[in-house]
Amino acid sequence: MNVIISTILPIFGLIAIGYLSGKFRLLPAGTAEGLAAFVFTIAVPSVLFRTMATIQFSDENPVKLWLTYFAGIVIVFALGMLAARRFSRADRRTCVIAGVAASFSNMVMVGIPTINLTYGQEGMNLLAPLLAIHLPVMMIFSTLLIERAKVLDLHDLGEDVPPVAVMQVVSSVCVNLLRSPLILGILAGMAFRLSSLSFSGPLAEMVTLMATAAGPVTLFSLGLTLTRFSIRGDITITAMMCVLALMVQPAIVYAIGYFTLPPLWRTIAVLLAACPSGANAYLFATYFKSGQAIAATAIVMTTTLSALTLSFWVLYLG
Repeated sequence: MNVIISTILPIFGLIAIGYLSGKFRLLPAGTAEGLAAFVFTIAVPSVLFRTMATIQFSDENPVKLWLTYFAGIVIVFALGMLAARRFSRADRRTCVIAGVAASFSNMVMVGIPTINLTYGQEGMNLLAPLLAIHLPVMMIFSTLLIERAKVLDLHDLGEDVPPVAVMQVVSSVCVNLLRSPLILGILAGMAFRLSSLSFSGPLAEMVTLMATAAGPVTLFSLGLTLTRFSIRGDITITAMMCVLALMVQPAIVYAIGYFTLPPLWRTIAVLLAACPSGANAYLFATYFKSGQAIAATAIVMTTTLSALTLSFWVLYLG
């Protein structure tokens, strides 16, 4: 219980303060956007740079970690799509958005602070291999599925559209990823580690100070951002997404990891899999003009409920 009081309570306390600050308009208009820009452009990239620049790699092969974690994602993604198709008769694009909402964990805004507060630098070292590939893999995988769903939906309406140009989609996503400050922070940290430079002195102090600010600012910003979303649409489908994201996905990762991963690796993977839905689900829904209600509601509900479910997983995993 002490770990809940010392880690989970402060995390969701900061999210709640951010939410209430936005709800009661205690801050000027545009603060949420400004803080979010700071988080994703400067603060979190600083954390990623420091983590990759100072990481102490384990003797364990990260491939087992990747396969275990993404096995859970693939299964839950498929279950999310099937649930949306079966119970809401939604179009294929909305079904893919449901899969994204169920499986695309908010690793940056919730995962990093949770692991850092609970397991410190040792946990961050184990988190780094997943951080390095999570966003690229999920963005490419999700975009390909949505583009394919879009073509099939248009075919259902009688429109003749060309098939998905896979390589064109992948190259476009990769170009956009290379412009992402998060990816640049990871790549810069890896490059620094491979160089002969020492992570010390004024540079280390500046990056460390910025990285220290990242945790509380990120959580406060997440709370502010939640005021932009509301619970709407088919609550039954969203409830299924919550169960898949917060309980089924980490349970699958735990079950597979029990046979494939050392205890701490398994714990880190499970906690990341148990994080709530990230904003990327809503960004996809907005861009493809489908499934916005499911995505928005999933973000609000999973973030709120994860205060309980993350506490459960932290206690269960010890």
